[in-house]
Amino acid sequence: MEFLIALQFLTRIPVSVKSNVGSKNIARSMAYFPPVGLLIGGLAAGIHHLLSFVLAGSVCDLIALAFLIIVTGNMHGDGLMDTVDGFFSGKPREKVLEIMHDSRVGAHGVMAGSLLLLAKFVLLGQVPAPLKSAALVLVPVLGRWAQVYAAALYPYVSRSTGTGSFASYVGTRELIAASVFTLGATMLLLGPLPGIVLAGAILAGTAALARFSRRRIGGITGDVLGAMNECAEVLGLFALALVPGVELLKF
Repeated sequence: MEFLIALQFLTRIPVSVKSNVGSKNIARSMAYFPPVGLLIGGLAAGIHHLLSFVLAGSVCDLIALAFLIIVTGNMHGDGLMDTVDGFFSGKPREKVLEIMHDSRVGAHGVMAGSLLLLAKFVLLGQVPAPLKSAALVLVPVLGRWAQVYAAALYPYVSRSTGTGSFASYVGTRELIAASVFTLGATMLLLGPLPGIVLAGAILAGTAALARFSRRRIGGITGDVLGAMNECAEVLGLFALALVPGVELLKF
């Protein structure tokens, strides 16, 4: 059931969990965030592969990225835009949280969202062809692991209780399960050493962002988790664009 909760929470895939789902149930489902990332990444890679027979590579890249936005309802991109609006407002902590809570998007958020999509498109285009499928599969896994890491190790702060409050219940169980799955997936698709290097890069980048968020607002919020997902995905694509010649296990 926890996998279905994670799938329902993270995607627009029509899944119905009939039992009552509370914050603790969602927190426990975070152990399955990376497997959900693997599922949607696998779908994106499959779409990219099929379209590559009839469309140019850049068009396939764009459609695959558009699929990832649509299947998640852009929830993580929305979190990034809200976070950037708040963090770069130059306001004190309470005002930052108020700005992030506002459903409207400001100039900083619009620019961040635009740069995010542009960065993903350019970096995916620079990933060597033998790594393209692996990149589309792994990047969503890495992004969702980043959320588990931050939720497990940093305090949750908010102006009001909302969907993000489940992060307060995330702990060691969820972090260990998510980390083992993520490291195993990267090592399986990239090989032991490249997989460990990529996972280490994501860990370093995620930890740096989480510490920055803690200094800025005292911890993390649901929006910050979404922002960390997007930043981890961009970092993953950047790292993979720098690693030509990695031998993959073929699908």
